[in-house]
Amino acid sequence: MGIYLVDLGPDSWAQDELTSGIGSLLDHALAKRGLGTYPGPLREVPPEESFEEKILPALDGFVDLCARHDAEDVLNAALFVPVPFDGLITLPVGNGYDKQTRVLSSYRLRDAVEPMATEIGLPVDLPRGGLALTTSIEDPVTFYVAVFRQAAEHSLRHGCPIGYV
Repeated sequence: MGIYLVDLGPDSWAQDELTSGIGSLLDHALAKRGLGTYPGPLREVPPEESFEEKILPALDGFVDLCARHDAEDVLNAALFVPVPFDGLITLPVGNGYDKQTRVLSSYRLRDAVEPMATEIGLPVDLPRGGLALTTSIEDPVTFYVAVFRQAAEHSLRHGCPIGYV
């Protein structure tokens, strides 16, 4: 068991039973901020490049690292989208672990995680692909910094959201 952080393709994003209408709610929230809509992912990520990591290790050390870097939004978000905006957007729809879905910009995620990666000396080249980090990194702090850095990079590179399932 556990919770997974995965990329969402066009079909998943469009299916209301999987996203509970998050796309339209997000577009409304972005419009309130004077921003354009997010059309969702435009293409499917090839299977060999997909992003999927199982979130299991204890968060304690990572929570402390986020607090030192004023990056608590990383912990509070359940959906990361490749749209630039500040802070969190809270949507009135539940997800796998909360009654609301908090959305963080993948740009902000990348910016928040980079100083943490520098602090812990995270290598630039890490394994990629489904469960690559889950099976190769044992230290929980290193694992979470790597997961969130790669999630941000993947989201921005492929223009896709990343969320918990």
